[in-house]
Amino acid sequence: MKRKKTTLPWTPFEQATNFSLRDQRIPVLQQELVFINSRYQVHIRITPAVDPFGRILWLSIKRRDKRSLHDWRDIQRIKNELVGPEFEAVEIYPAESRLHDTANQYHLWVFADGYKLPIGFADRYVSEVMSHGSVQRPFEDKPKDLLTKEQFENLDIYVKFVGKDKDKG
Repeated sequence: MKRKKTTLPWTPFEQATNFSLRDQRIPVLQQELVFINSRYQVHIRITPAVDPFGRILWLSIKRRDKRSLHDWRDIQRIKNELVGPEFEAVEIYPAESRLHDTANQYHLWVFADGYKLPIGFADRYVSEVMSHGSVQRPFEDKPKDLLTKEQFENLDIYVKFVGKDKDKG
């Protein structure tokens, strides 16, 4: 029988202050802040500044139910709530020689001093529109600038992507 997947409502993060005796024996926890909400536990450690990036915050993220995770919107929300919406972060898919794969735990490196990557998109587009057979799930908390289907289909970026001439429909 297939187990039904349940998702707890998102709650605000709170800083954790108590750990089990086993966790307290790990010296690294003295260098980290730990935050917990209804779904996730996030450890944050600041690293020394490195040119040209400045200081980097290492966010180690895991689900509290110990299941695997790769929900992009949740990871973005964690970064926004714990560090801030205008900070950029990267997730690394490392060389095999640097691989750490021991738990359902995920890592973000956030540029704490405001460094912006020279790659990525220049504009913001947020939509629940389904196009080209792709499926986009609804937002839990709808952004104020959520594009309608008509707005999305009239964007120059959409028109260029699908090769549609705006004047010819």
